[in-house]
Amino acid sequence: MKISGRHLLVLIAMCGLIASGIGLVTNVSGLFFTPICEEFGILKGEVSLMLTICNIALAIGGLIVPRVLSEKTLRPLLIVATVALATSTAALALCGSIMPMYALCVIRGLSAGLVTFVFVTTVLNKWFVAGIGLATSIAMGCSGIAGAVFSPVVNALIGSVGWRMGFVVLGVLTVVLNLPAILLLPSLEPETSGLKALGADEQVAAQDAPAQESRDQAIPINPTVFVAIIGFALYTSAITALPQHFPGLAETYALGAAVGASMLSVCMVANTVGKIGLGALIDRVGTRISVILYAALVAAGLVVLLVTRTSTALIVGAVLVGLSYALATVGISMITRDAFGLANYGKTYPTMSLSGNIANAVFSSVVGFMYDFTGGYTLTLVVFIALVVCVCAIVFYVYAHRDEAQPA
Repeated sequence: MKISGRHLLVLIAMCGLIASGIGLVTNVSGLFFTPICEEFGILKGEVSLMLTICNIALAIGGLIVPRVLSEKTLRPLLIVATVALATSTAALALCGSIMPMYALCVIRGLSAGLVTFVFVTTVLNKWFVAGIGLATSIAMGCSGIAGAVFSPVVNALIGSVGWRMGFVVLGVLTVVLNLPAILLLPSLEPETSGLKALGADEQVAAQDAPAQESRDQAIPINPTVFVAIIGFALYTSAITALPQHFPGLAETYALGAAVGASMLSVCMVANTVGKIGLGALIDRVGTRISVILYAALVAAGLVVLLVTRTSTALIVGAVLVGLSYALATVGISMITRDAFGLANYGKTYPTMSLSGNIANAVFSSVVGFMYDFTGGYTLTLVVFIALVVCVCAIVFYVYAHRDEAQPA
């Protein structure tokens, strides 16, 4: 279905929020680890703890969204969160030690959490009936676009004028990317603005009716399935902590910072393309097969990073690992919808989002400390390959029990 008019503007606004709150907050953070570590004379694990704190706060912010988001609070929430996010990001440039940076990362994460995953998927679910999968994958993919576009720019900026100015520029970009949401999002519910959700009046095609009915009804929340999907969110999101360490991985292999920045950049391209591709593949063959295929490709990428030492092979591996972002965003969202129906989506998805963000936050530091203690990334890559195997097992388990729970 063609997305146009006010619905297109809403989608653009949501893309901007994801690009700033996820793309700029997490997907270029790895570029700052080494220069901060060198200036302050501290361990890389201590620096990467900034991202851990930020992502935990982001997860908490997302959990708050259902309690504070309404028609009356929509625009004030966007403005306050944008100001807090931009200010806390720019203020990192003023810090002379790591402790105040930790405090600013709490503010940065909370403000980003208020206007990213839960906020964006809530708005899209209200504005789109038809094309919701495509709209979600496009919006989520913008975190990768931001990472791909701004990684080389920020890397060059850090090299020329230092990491402090890099944070100032990120603060300014945050405001620019959030302005479309502040200016173009008319309301939380399209009916409030005299509009309707895209496709609300159209008949579901006969071949798609069973899938649509499955999504729309309130499927009972099976506790074992609920816990299993939390596991899926934990494992897939943990893997997305690795790309921020690509610059360090390249340096460990004696390939230089430029190769690491290139790995991060192509990974962010795969982040974007992979999300859109997963959404399209799910529409054709279903969530289960699509997720298993993507997991296999991610595992292949991790193996490449583990056994090769050439720049070309590492870039290929980075592309495949970049598909993990699709599993940790579109995959979690679609599996949750499939398992519990759209009516129970709002009750279950915030918990999945929280779990995923916490896993990413924890592993952002775990990877750094594993490097500090082992002197390399071999153990990290082996652990992540094992996590992919667990992801595949969980997918089979979820759909086996989900299918058993379907009404006759």
